[in-house]
This record gives sequence, C-alpha cells and structure tokens, in this order.
Amino acid sequence: MDWQGFAERVNADRLIARQGAGASFELLLKWGDEEHLLCVRDGRLEELRHGPFVMPRCDFALSGGADAWARFARAQPAPRDQDIFAFFRRGEIVLAGDTRKFYAQLMCLKLILSKLRAAGAAS
Repeated sequence: MDWQGFAERVNADRLIARQGAGASFELLLKWGDEEHLLCVRDGRLEELRHGPFVMPRCDFALSGGADAWARFARAQPAPRDQDIFAFFRRGEIVLAGDTRKFYAQLMCLKLILSKLRAAGAAS
C-alpha cells in the first residue's frame, strides 16, 4: 500500500475538503498486522503515523484482516466489497470506539477511505 500517495490524494481532493469542512477525528486503521493513525483536521489528513502503537489515542478504530482491506482497496471492487458497511455486516472489518463521532463524520470518512482504492491500484 502506498501510504504517501494515499495521503497526497486525500489532501488534493476538493470534494473531501468541502464535505469535510469542520470534520476532525483520529482514526486508528488496523490493516492486518499493521496499524496506522490518521489525524484528520477540517477534512485534511493532517498527520499519518504508522505503528505499532501502545495505547494510541483515537476517536474510533476500524480493524480488519489484510485480505479484507485489500479487497476493499481494489480499483474495481467486487460486488458487496464496495462499501465499508458490507464488511461490517460480514464481520470482516470491525468498528470500535466513539460510534457517534464515526457516524457524524461518516461522509468525510467514506470519501477518505475511497482514496485507498486509488492508492491500492498504484501498488
């Protein structure tokens, strides 16, 4: 996964900047054995840190196996792999933490996660 390219794509996207105005959260993304902390401020990916972490401070976490995330990040995902909620429903990706904040920031977060697809396609 090209994390640098992912961060650049997120911050270059004008739709994310517009939809994410006022959106601020910290997301712990567990991609198999890897951990990544995404700090979003006003719809911009302000900081992207790579773990492992010991008791990281985050608002919510998305945890899934490397296979599930790789399927989600495909440039052309298969049917039923195009939305994060499909993975929630099957139990392949799990949401933990402040669910109110997750749902409040959902539109911005989904746009950010869609940039995983562009980054995943490049690698």
